[in-house]
Amino acid sequence: MSVRATYVLIAANVVVWLFITLFISRSPSVLWSFLLSFGVVPIFVVNGANLFSLLSYMFVHVDFFHILLNMYALLLFGRDVEDYVGTGRFLFIYFVSGVAAALFHIFYFVAFLSLNCSPTIRPIPQACLIPSIGASGAIFGLMGAYLVFFPFRKLYAFLGFIPIVAPAFVVIGFFVLIQTLFMLTTPFSTIAYTAHVGGFAAGLLLSLPFRNAGPSYFFYE
Repeated sequence: MSVRATYVLIAANVVVWLFITLFISRSPSVLWSFLLSFGVVPIFVVNGANLFSLLSYMFVHVDFFHILLNMYALLLFGRDVEDYVGTGRFLFIYFVSGVAAALFHIFYFVAFLSLNCSPTIRPIPQACLIPSIGASGAIFGLMGAYLVFFPFRKLYAFLGFIPIVAPAFVVIGFFVLIQTLFMLTTPFSTIAYTAHVGGFAAGLLLSLPFRNAGPSYFFYE
């Protein structure tokens, strides 16, 4: 059995998190410099600098529960999406969704909230300097793909503290609706709801050409 890219991505994220936890996070100044270098910082990207961070930010997690929830979601959605479209297309959806999530996050601030992230402006708006980190934008892209490929497959989720079982289109649709509402009402939250919405939209659109690409033995339920 070949190694799944889903598992490789999870392992890579965990290794980076362990490295940050053991060697970086002990010094606040070193951690901040690391996040500015490898997280997506709007003022850098808007001005064409540090563009590699559009990829590197997906592997950066600091908080234990942040990586725990993200890796659980990656495991939950990633395996089925990878099985359905194959490893190459899976990685394409994952990484392009992650990049699109970061760009939409920045675009939302700059275009919709009229945030000026020019380095010549003083004082520089705080939101222009805050790095975005984590794999959730790419994972929301996989959720978009999951919705396209398995809309009626049952998912187990929690509504508050109440466990529910519902078709994927209900669970994912409700979750994305909540993310959108938070994006519109709390744009400067410490959680990048804009990246979640942007990643989901990208994953959904990228998956449409592949919706009939799965193996013939794949059953919907």
